[in-house]
Amino acid sequence: MPLVVKRRSKENNSRLVHRFNREIRKSGIINEARSRRFYQKPLNQTAKKKRALRKKELKKEYQRKRKLGEL
Repeated sequence: MPLVVKRRSKENNSRLVHRFNREIRKSGIINEARSRRFYQKPLNQTAKKKRALRKKELKKEYQRKRKLGEL
């Protein structure tokens, strides 16, 4: 279903564009397009856990280095 934003009487172009952008954001079209831009293969549970653990380790290492003044 296409999104239609019609110009109101005595409405300038910048206001029309602002209203159009707001309607696009509310409809979720932009978020949907961004999520579909690159296909990501769904991960299994093991891969998700490994990724989460790796992220946690990297964060801990970053905080340690920052505390020591290495960054």
